[in-house]
Amino acid sequence: MDSLGILTLIPPIAIIAIAVTTKKTSSSLLIGVLLCCVLQSGTGFLDTFIDLIYRVGTSSDTIWIIVFTAIFGIFIQLISISKGERAFLYAMGRLAKTPRRTMLLSWIAGLVVFFDDFTSVAIRGMMTKLYDRQKLPRAMLSYITDATGSPLCILIPFGTWAVFYQSLFSGYAEVTSLGPVMDTYTKAIPLMFYGWAALIISLLAACQLIKPMGAMKKAFIRAETTGQLYGPESAAYNNGDGGDIPDEMGKKEFVQGAVCFLVPILVLIITALVTLDALKAVIIAVGVMIPLYLALRVVSWGDMMDASMKGIVSMTSMSVIVFMAYMLKEAITDIGLPAYVISLVAPVMSPALLPLITFMACVALTFTTGSNWGGTVGVTAIVIPLAAVMGASMPLTLAAIVSGAAFGAHVCFYTDVTVFTSTMTRIDNQEHAVTQLPYGLLGMLISAAAYAVAGYMAI
Repeated sequence: MDSLGILTLIPPIAIIAIAVTTKKTSSSLLIGVLLCCVLQSGTGFLDTFIDLIYRVGTSSDTIWIIVFTAIFGIFIQLISISKGERAFLYAMGRLAKTPRRTMLLSWIAGLVVFFDDFTSVAIRGMMTKLYDRQKLPRAMLSYITDATGSPLCILIPFGTWAVFYQSLFSGYAEVTSLGPVMDTYTKAIPLMFYGWAALIISLLAACQLIKPMGAMKKAFIRAETTGQLYGPESAAYNNGDGGDIPDEMGKKEFVQGAVCFLVPILVLIITALVTLDALKAVIIAVGVMIPLYLALRVVSWGDMMDASMKGIVSMTSMSVIVFMAYMLKEAITDIGLPAYVISLVAPVMSPALLPLITFMACVALTFTTGSNWGGTVGVTAIVIPLAAVMGASMPLTLAAIVSGAAFGAHVCFYTDVTVFTSTMTRIDNQEHAVTQLPYGLLGMLISAAAYAVAGYMAI
């Protein structure tokens, strides 16, 4: 189809405006997809829309994320009914005695589960009751969890993000000529400014050295004055919230609960580290949980099957939003938004400005398309050859690509990681997105300034 130029900006602008106004993610995404279909096919938009449903529904990426979240829902529910979550909260509760300690503990937990953003988010989603006990808004847990998910994962050379980007970069002779791709990626890690900025800002916020900002400040004021720890739009996610953190546990009960929690978690972590496949890891972990719980006689077969269905249902809202986000990613690509954005920035490339422009282009594409990895592929195809021809720093250019993707994964309100985070911490996705936005923008501005300086220093 002919280039639509500036018209390609209409869907993302409409999505953001509708989401902010209505505070509904799925409906804003649906309208954005329909706008893309109208721009692409005019009066034949309905056929285009239906074809898009089939294309996304049969995509391996869509199947992966929906199956993954469903099985993770089972994983979380099984831990909960086995009293494993109860033992975990009891142990954490003995450490999290103050609001500051509670926030810092959730930040440190991200460093422990460092290799995969989804796994890190899921485990820390169990800490909602710790925040509730300290009268901290759920939005703060959601922010700290998200900020130490993808931004941390890019800094680990053998994590899931690093594996993807090393695979992507290995397709370019300009990169492989520098030596092993992992070595080049490792050299780029100190230059992944958004990852470092997000980690430091979230740490300072957890230590209360950065005061709550914007919508987060309102969330804290609401918690202090009314005791409401999440907005009215999040109430639907907290029906049947379960019991409180136990003040006391018998030794036998605690040991049994600890086994029910630690064994599946360790199986999940070790398997994910070995296979670098989060889906395979969670399937194996659930496969271990069922015979373990039966052997310990903590849960009956019938209760586990009921909990499994409840876990799948709990992920339905996320699955719908992610499906719509994947449709938007395809639709926006079809109308040529990535190509249009790249065409705007390509003419102003220079060795000094290349890192900054690369970072900002990836920020724009990942934020508007909701595609963490896919949104940067087009930029990569242009800037890597340019960096080689211009004599720009290749590690700095690669770092700018990955940093831009991490910003999108962290801040874009309809990317899969953001939606997964709000689901695990049981608040509405819009509440999570709006409350963490000031922190993300601060990290983005710091990173942009760092790339501007580093670009001039590298020539």
